[in-house]
Amino acid sequence: MLSVEKIEDKDGYNTICIIDNEELFYITFARNLDLYIGYRGQKYLHPDVHSFDITKENYFMYDCFDRLYDAIIDEMPFKNGFSSYEKYPLDYLYYPLVKNEVIEWHSDDGMYEEAAILFIEKLIDSYRVTIKDGELSDIKMPTSSVRFRNHGSIYDPYNASFMGLYNELWRHNFEYEQISMDEYIDRIKIKKR
Repeated sequence: MLSVEKIEDKDGYNTICIIDNEELFYITFARNLDLYIGYRGQKYLHPDVHSFDITKENYFMYDCFDRLYDAIIDEMPFKNGFSSYEKYPLDYLYYPLVKNEVIEWHSDDGMYEEAAILFIEKLIDSYRVTIKDGELSDIKMPTSSVRFRNHGSIYDPYNASFMGLYNELWRHNFEYEQISMDEYIDRIKIKKR
C-alpha cells in the first residue's frame, strides 16, 4: 500500500511524496510555477524505468487519477477541478498525448525523443504510473523528472489537468481519511465477489 507525505517548503517548493515499498516518487509545484513528477528512489537512474500502482486501497488517490485519466481520454482537460467543459481534441496536438489508451507525457524539459516520459495506464481496478528516464536537452544530463510547463507546454491545455490533480492531492489530508460513499460501495462490491 502506498503512503503519502506532504512537504511544504518556505522557498516555494510544495512536494507530495508517494512512497511505495521504500521507493520515492514525487509531485512538486516549484517556484518557476511549473509542475514536476519524478522518481528519487534507491534505483535512481538504475534501471531507467520506475513505476508504482494505485489501487482502490488508496481510494482518494485512485479517484483523483481516475478523474485525470477520464478528463484526458474524454478530451476535456478542465474537467477535473475546473468549471470549463469545453472539448480540446487530442488530434490537434503536434505530439500524441494518448497512445493505445495510455497517457504518454514527454517532459517539457527536453527534446521529444530524449525527454523523460510519464505513462499512466488504466488497468483493472488500478492505475500504473511509470516514469522512463530521459535527458535534459540543454546540458545532456540524465533525469527521472517529468516537467509540465504551465506556460508553453507542448500539450497545452492538458497541463491544466495535471495541475488539477496536484491541487486535489495537496488539499487532501492523508493523515485523516474519512471513507466516502463511493469507496464504501466499492468495498461492498469487492466483498460480494
